Amino acid sequence: MPEATSPNIKSDPLHPAALLRRYGLRARKRLGQNFLVSLDLARRIVALAELPPDSTVVELGVGLGLLTSALAERAQRVIGYEIDTNLLQVLKKEGLSPKVELRRGDILSLDYRALAQELGGRLLLFGNLPYYLSSRLLYKLFEEREAVLWAVFMFQKEVAARLLAQPGSKDYGPLCILLSLRGKIRKLLDLSPNHFYPRPEVYSSVVKIEFDPIPLPHEERFKWLLKVAFANRRKKLLRNLLSTGLEKGLIEAAFKATGLSLNTRAEEVTPPQFLELLLRLYAPGEVVAKRSLAGKI
Repeated sequence: MPEATSPNIKSDPLHPAALLRRYGLRARKRLGQNFLVSLDLARRIVALAELPPDSTVVELGVGLGLLTSALAERAQRVIGYEIDTNLLQVLKKEGLSPKVELRRGDILSLDYRALAQELGGRLLLFGNLPYYLSSRLLYKLFEEREAVLWAVFMFQKEVAARLLAQPGSKDYGPLCILLSLRGKIRKLLDLSPNHFYPRPEVYSSVVKIEFDPIPLPHEERFKWLLKVAFANRRKKLLRNLLSTGLEKGLIEAAFKATGLSLNTRAEEVTPPQFLELLLRLYAPGEVVAKRSLAGKI
C-alpha cells in the first residue's frame, strides 16, 4: 500500500498552525482534532476515491477545510458538518467555494436516512474522523446503510487493520464481519503523522467502504451473537455461547452442522459460518445448504 510523501509547508500561511494562531485558537484534543496540512494530499485522496464529477458529497468533520476545498473542486455540491463553532467562524471568515454549505452538527447524531432523502439519493461521505469515535460511527452507518452508497474516511491505521482483518487474526472482530457480509472495504492510502497538525502519535489510513443495503437475516440478533462470541476472545466459542443460556446439545449440534470444532474460538469462524451458526441456533427452519447460503451473502 503506497504511503503519501510528507509535506514541507511550514511557511504556508494556510497551514493549520498559522490559521489557528491567527484566530487565537488551539486544536481541541477533546474533539480529536488533527487537521490535514496539504491541499495536494487532499486532492489525491479525492482522486483515489474516484468521486464522480458533479456529484453531491457530505463531509463529516470539516475541520479547517482543506479536504472540503479539494472536494469542491470536483463535486457539484458539498455539505459539510462541523461541531466546533470556532472552526465554523474561521471557515466563514477565510471563505470557501460557493459550492460548499456548512452545517453545525454532531456526526454521531445525524439522521443519515433523512439526509439521503433531502439530497435525493444514497450518500457519498468523506471525513477525517476523530479516532475516538470511528467504531461508533461505523456501527451507526451500518445500521443506516440503506442511506449510504459509500464512505471514504481517514482512520487510525490500527482501526483500518481491524476493518480489513481476516479470520485467525487478532484484529478480527464483529465490525469487520458485518462489513464483509454487507460491504466492500479497500485501503486507498497510508499517511504518516507528518500529514497532520497537531502531529498524532499514530499512522493513519484512508479507507473506502461501500455499503450493501440488503438486510442480514435476523440482523439485530446476529449483531448480538457476534458481541457474545467475542466477549472473551481467550475463551472457546462454545463457552461464550453457553453463557447465553442456550442448551449445550443445541450448540454442539449447530457446531457440527456448520463444520466447527468444539474447540473453536470466535476469531477462527468465517463470516458465512457465523451466519449459518445463527440460523441453526435460532432459526433452524431457515437453514439452507452452505452453497446456497454462500450465494446469498
